[in-house]
Amino acid sequence: MKLRSNFRLASINTFRLGGPARFYLRTAKSEEAVAAIVSAQALSLPYYLLAGGSNTVFADSGFLGLVVHFYQPKPTVGDFVFKKDRRVIVSAAVPLMSLVEETTRRGLSGLEKLSAIPGGVGGAVVGNAGAYGQFIGEVVEWVEVFDGKRVRRLKKTECHFVYRHSGLKGRGWLVLSVGLKLRAGQAAALEAEVARIAKLRWQKFGRRPVSAGSFFKNVLVTRIKSTILNRLDQSKIIDGRMPVGYLLGEAGGRGLSVGGVRVAPFHNNFLLNDGTGTTKDLIKLTTKMKNLVRRKFGLELEPEVQVVV
Repeated sequence: MKLRSNFRLASINTFRLGGPARFYLRTAKSEEAVAAIVSAQALSLPYYLLAGGSNTVFADSGFLGLVVHFYQPKPTVGDFVFKKDRRVIVSAAVPLMSLVEETTRRGLSGLEKLSAIPGGVGGAVVGNAGAYGQFIGEVVEWVEVFDGKRVRRLKKTECHFVYRHSGLKGRGWLVLSVGLKLRAGQAAALEAEVARIAKLRWQKFGRRPVSAGSFFKNVLVTRIKSTILNRLDQSKIIDGRMPVGYLLGEAGGRGLSVGGVRVAPFHNNFLLNDGTGTTKDLIKLTTKMKNLVRRKFGLELEPEVQVVV
């Protein structure tokens, strides 16, 4: 295994934040990732499991242990197994967009609205990635994980998928592969939808924004007191949730910045790093944003992005 030391973590996350890792390993081989974890455990060395790096930010001081980066930016044919009844088995190291493209090209529906979402399949499953009313957890049948002791297969019901979350989050488990059950569709129509949504996303955010995307999860309407909810624009509600971008705008969160990290001019829940930002800047800014919403609406915002400090 190609283990590296003093590796700059800012180079492998989309926010471009974080200091060095004491040790770093990137691999797309399950057996290598598992062996690295077992070795770290034997040495009592802290370790962190990273997928695509689109929803994770590291401390400015870095990480004192081992970062295992299970990711394959250029997947091969062997990373996908297409079976009967529209079932697919995919390596968790594969980029989510590659999975979207491979499935829609074969006329398989269920992932097309996740077009242009950065990151890997493993991270997408752990965070139940979704867009435009479609979530990856909806089409998952099973997930194979290494739980720190053994490799085992979890049924969908054991993953406890909910909005932007799953029971896999925070467990320190490595997702190795995923079994999906998709629906029949027309390849041409699905590919057109993938292109349409990618264009929308790129027009809004750019192709490679120095960001982790939306920072906070949208808020369940049932969590908002009726006296507060009645003062809000009901047309903003999407799938029973009030967008945090709207709440931040109403609470005075537009245009905020700390150091090199700022609220994007096009979306109040989207943060950008101008290249000089630090994780300390990010934490200060997001704390200020949370305080604004807490004071205005009595709501506690929940981050979607994992900050490893």
